[in-house]
Amino acid sequence: MARASKIMKLPPEVLEELNARLISGGFNDYEGLSDWLKEKGFDISRSAVHRHGSELEAEFQEAMADARRTRALAKAARESGDDTDDAMMSAASNIMQDNLLRVSLKLKNAEGDLDETAKTLSLISRAFADVGRMDIQRQKWQQELRSKVAAKMDALEGEAKAGKGKFDLETLKRVREELYGIV
Repeated sequence: MARASKIMKLPPEVLEELNARLISGGFNDYEGLSDWLKEKGFDISRSAVHRHGSELEAEFQEAMADARRTRALAKAARESGDDTDDAMMSAASNIMQDNLLRVSLKLKNAEGDLDETAKTLSLISRAFADVGRMDIQRQKWQQELRSKVAAKMDALEGEAKAGKGKFDLETLKRVREELYGIV
């Protein structure tokens, strides 16, 4: 079994500062970061800092790719006519499910304490269920909103037909067609 990294034994505030310096420095200057850690009283080699930096950079790049995918999905949904908030929620839900699946597959293939792995997989299963419930609530909210809009449009059209409305029938028809995509 591999030894625990000295980096992971750093106090949380030092590890956070190291990670911030790695990110802000573009994952470079491992020698300088090793020297900085030595000044702080931690004897950690340049190669250990490099290994940690490489792992952090991979995680960072993956997180940035997820953020780009979420924005791209939301943009595509908006361009197809979906509501902005709903599009973002749907995209985020998809990314979250993808991430949970990736983590569960990593755990399944990892070697380690079976009890701890089972607990973590249980937490991931609950998270999947939570995301599913969130998605169902989003869909219900979206349907309720569409129903309210349709009811309001029907009421406004009824008023317009009776000659009592603020809008004429042609304007309401155009709003329904262009704004809501209802033909």
